[in-house]
Amino acid sequence: MQTLWGVLGAAAVVSAVILLVDFVETSRDIATRVDISALRAFWLTLLRAPMLIQETLPFIMLFGVLWTFFRLNRQSELIVLRASGVSAWRILAPPLLLAVVIGLLGATALNPLGAATNARFELARERLLGGRTGVAALATGPVWLREPTQDGYAIITADGLDAGESALSDPIIRIYEAGAAGSPEFARRITASRAVLSGGFWSMTDAVEHRPGEARVELGDIALPTTIGRQALFERARSPGGVSFWRLPGIAASAQEAGLSSRAYELRWQALLSQPLMLAAATLLAVAATLRLTRLGGTAAFAIAGGLAGFVLYFMQELMINLGSAGAVNPVTAAWTAPALFSLAGLFFIASTEDG
Repeated sequence: MQTLWGVLGAAAVVSAVILLVDFVETSRDIATRVDISALRAFWLTLLRAPMLIQETLPFIMLFGVLWTFFRLNRQSELIVLRASGVSAWRILAPPLLLAVVIGLLGATALNPLGAATNARFELARERLLGGRTGVAALATGPVWLREPTQDGYAIITADGLDAGESALSDPIIRIYEAGAAGSPEFARRITASRAVLSGGFWSMTDAVEHRPGEARVELGDIALPTTIGRQALFERARSPGGVSFWRLPGIAASAQEAGLSSRAYELRWQALLSQPLMLAAATLLAVAATLRLTRLGGTAAFAIAGGLAGFVLYFMQELMINLGSAGAVNPVTAAWTAPALFSLAGLFFIASTEDG
């Protein structure tokens, strides 16, 4: 209960800080373009709050445990517990269990809530700024898709994507079929002014077919069968950070079926799975920094060092995630390395302090 109250206090302080900062940022971004009230700006900030809090959970856990154990140490409660035969491992068990539970809830409950409220924020922002309605109505750059076919594959390119309507602007479909030698050969090209994905078909407007050595053929409005799912096309316009924990595996699979890279979704999935270990690592660092007896002096310096170690853990995790995004390491290694290393470091320090 002492740790829980410390974590709740840290959550209140950190949440207040990030809400204040995001309120200023939202006001600067939107209020300078359109006339909105401070209450409306604060409501938009609240919509982003769950996602922001979920991203700062390691700091909430770190500062909450640091404050709790530093206070217990200063009041000699830890000294009394250890003198009465309670080992550091028994003292460590409750905050570790709390860290794992919070990590699981953060990934499975807070993250989906944050994804939903962030989608509402994007929708409200689009409407205020005069954009198209619908959270998925996001303008993107050139689109590239690869789709396997019965006789080969098709390369689909377009100038832009309107994911809200599952539509491609100025699409070009290049179809390759297996040749006599078994290697793919260019068969035909279909261009159109617009293609809408609906019910397993591309509904193409003003389609024109081009075959090698033949004159162009005006096809008009046609429908071409496709295996690309609407979900894969929809998520093409969104970042993995805005996708719910429960939908990430399906999105990664549909992206692979569409010929898109699923690395970003796999990386996000692994990062959320590793969040309980990430919070456990922050807890171990906080406990290790506050177990030193007060009478030996330097407890404040150790607590500050524990806080700095928590920041190093966070930046190490961000570095590994960036390496994973660049393809230098696989998603599992990128997401789990930093929490695992810092957890082992915290356990080693506690073991050397407790057992010598």
